[in-house]
Amino acid sequence: MIPRRRPDAPLRRLDSRVSRRGLLGAGVLAGVLAASGVPLHARTKGGLLRLGLASGLTNDWTEAPAVLAQGAVYETLTEIGPTGELRGELALSWEAEPGARVWHVTLRRDARFHDGTPLRSSDVLASLARHRRGRSAWALSQIVHGDPQGDHGLLLTLAEGDPDFPLLLADPALIVGPEGRFDGTGTGPYRLAARQIPDRLRLEHVGDHWSDGRAAWFDAVEARYLPEDRARLDALLAGEVDAISPVRPVLAAEARAAGLLMTSLQGNRQLHVRLPRRQRVRFWHMMPQAIDREQVAATWGGHPAADHPLGLLHPALADLAAPAFDPAMRDALGEVRPRFSAWEGCATEGATFRKALAGPWAAIRRHPGLLAQLSAARATEGAEQLAHYAAAQAICARSEIAVVAAHIPAVTLHGPRLLHDAAVSPLSPLDGGRLPKRWWFA
Repeated sequence: MIPRRRPDAPLRRLDSRVSRRGLLGAGVLAGVLAASGVPLHARTKGGLLRLGLASGLTNDWTEAPAVLAQGAVYETLTEIGPTGELRGELALSWEAEPGARVWHVTLRRDARFHDGTPLRSSDVLASLARHRRGRSAWALSQIVHGDPQGDHGLLLTLAEGDPDFPLLLADPALIVGPEGRFDGTGTGPYRLAARQIPDRLRLEHVGDHWSDGRAAWFDAVEARYLPEDRARLDALLAGEVDAISPVRPVLAAEARAAGLLMTSLQGNRQLHVRLPRRQRVRFWHMMPQAIDREQVAATWGGHPAADHPLGLLHPALADLAAPAFDPAMRDALGEVRPRFSAWEGCATEGATFRKALAGPWAAIRRHPGLLAQLSAARATEGAEQLAHYAAAQAICARSEIAVVAAHIPAVTLHGPRLLHDAAVSPLSPLDGGRLPKRWWFA
């Protein structure tokens, strides 16, 4: 549960420096992803969007693929636009009191759940409370008090000031459900169709949504679970789906050669190395030097990486050298074949470290030196902040807890009928999980 703030606690004046506009304007993403100046395409409403997804279709919407949950059926409080701007979804505005520890959030009054029930602040607080017990608890652990301010306002108090807090609320897992339930009834522009097809999931446009005329151009969305890369690509080549989750680089090259389209954008996505559990203890110490990171990066169209969580779009990315490749270490692995998996950082350094310490780097989440550097980074700016983040990256790299083979782009393969704006989100594939909301058919 999110503890309630004492009702008699005095309010301080708002801090106008931290507000709903321009939070990313200081170079987090906006400077890197500046709009190209290409005029907006004319949108065409209609059609059935067919997706081939590597992730399973589940009844637990907190575990569902973001492109179906966050990007279609449900909504989050904030979202990060394709050019890096932070904008409201269910939240109309957010403002911080001095120190960015106390936040006032104003909710949309025209948002309704698919059963017709209007969105209320109690729904948001109940949803956040449930997420604190789930896989996105890392994003909400700093909330110490949460209180409704009428039906459409929230007062959220953090353990310490954090000007990036509204960015955390854009995490794709932090969807909002009625009274904290995630049974398929959301506020998103698409609802579960009354009639479902076996082995597929069908969504239909709600017909009356606050974003009408601005987003969600398809009449319906249909998702197929295709866990094998080859099966997804074959479905796309055959015209059975319109867009797919990423596939191995060799297959992506085949798709390009066949005339399919691809968006490939370098964000803060990483390729991590794993070993089978039974072989980890014996061989893990070899892994930092057993991976030819130059070759891996070239294969995936990315860049070699050092073993820490920050990505290429983070201004505080330190110039740390990746461990040198040692062919003898690779040969010593014998028949053991490392496995690779993608991991996505967040838009800001602070949020990425929070996510990393709850995931791949969890073993050092209480490292006193690391925590001291991160705390100091949050309290400083400029060169001093960069120095603290550099020290934090070095601690992660020395720990050898996770091996990061490369920084890799977010790749989406799709057919020629699908159109999108000049800017596409680099934070994750399928336009940051928002393809059903942002794309349309020619």
